Amino acid sequence: MSQIKVKNFGPIKSGFAENNGFIDIRKITVFIGNQGTGKSSIAKLISTLSWLEKQLYRRNLEIKYVTNYNRFIRTYCNYHNLKNYFLPETEIEYLGNAFYFYFQEGKLKVSPMIKQLDLFSTNNSPQEYIVPEIMYVPAERTFFSIVKEAEKVKGLPPSLSAFFDKFERSQQELSESLTLPVGDVKLEFDQKNNTLNIIGSDYKLNISESSSGFQSFIPLFLVSRNIALSISQNKDSSQNELSGEEQQRLKIEIERILSNDNLSEELKKAALEVLSSKYKNECFLNIVEEIEQNLFPKSQKDVLYKLLEFANLTEGNTLILTTHSPYIINYLTLAIKGYQVLQKIIDLPNSNLLKEQLENIVSQASCVSDEDSIVYELTETGEIIKLSTYEGLPTDENYLNSFLAETNNLFDNLLEIEEQI
Repeated sequence: MSQIKVKNFGPIKSGFAENNGFIDIRKITVFIGNQGTGKSSIAKLISTLSWLEKQLYRRNLEIKYVTNYNRFIRTYCNYHNLKNYFLPETEIEYLGNAFYFYFQEGKLKVSPMIKQLDLFSTNNSPQEYIVPEIMYVPAERTFFSIVKEAEKVKGLPPSLSAFFDKFERSQQELSESLTLPVGDVKLEFDQKNNTLNIIGSDYKLNISESSSGFQSFIPLFLVSRNIALSISQNKDSSQNELSGEEQQRLKIEIERILSNDNLSEELKKAALEVLSSKYKNECFLNIVEEIEQNLFPKSQKDVLYKLLEFANLTEGNTLILTTHSPYIINYLTLAIKGYQVLQKIIDLPNSNLLKEQLENIVSQASCVSDEDSIVYELTETGEIIKLSTYEGLPTDENYLNSFLAETNNLFDNLLEIEEQI
């Protein structure tokens, strides 16, 4: 499990007060809070530092190259438009599974957490780092549903362009119609006309003609599904993200192994397996902005449960969400409670019947442990607060639910005024 500490970064001031400032990045991590409190900022930092950790592990980058001040801030962090969030007092620490990043007083330091693999050694210690496929799903994803030939638009932010590439690939690999978890409709990709279509019982629409909910949901769902399944099923598509430089490096390393006469055939095979794991994406880090965007509450539940299902497919998968929706927290609570109930009924004589009843509430595939889930609230004063739990379940006393309660209080006040008439 990775951890991150952030202080004096954009709207985030004092940061997290517990655990020496470090927040946990668990299998399911959710950030809630008002606009402009830093939810997306911290999610983008996690994306950036996770990507750098992966590149350093693969030796696509060297520590000395990454720690250059201008390069770290103006290149890597500016990928997500974070350049102007840095202040003289900014402190960032990222405790990954392979590398430790420490930024303070305008300088970045990076230290390896694990011993780099020697492909020719028989004394390699087990590695804790699982190479992730990293996907940042931006709030602006609707853009690709409504703009034709979006790839030709000049000046797109790099993160948006990267998402578009994944979206395009996901469409191309959609070989047959796909039933969507929202709206009782199907999705198909017309290869001949290069169009993505929604098919209902008596209609067929291009995605650009569909509702805003579909335009926001479909890119998120399609990309998440494609990556999660490709990794889970160990398809070649999970390994095709290598750049030309990486492919050349991989080719050289393979040749070094095969031409080494000091290695037995058994050791050569083992070294090739190690090399393969180094370049293969073995899990999925899915970071989603505003999961609820343009969606009806029930649709929010259906989308959330699909993303939880994808997170459960492969060991090491991580789902990070930012949200303004109280429904997302409530539905996550149901998924956690569903996991607790599932553990209690597994060995019971009538477990099949009880599982069927559970399935009507929350799919077993979407159930998540409370130990694997955490919710953080970012405040308007720059604090990060861990949402308290009761018996492992997120409490109702959170920023989002407080506004539902406030509405009830205001209505009571109106009734009091009415009584005086």
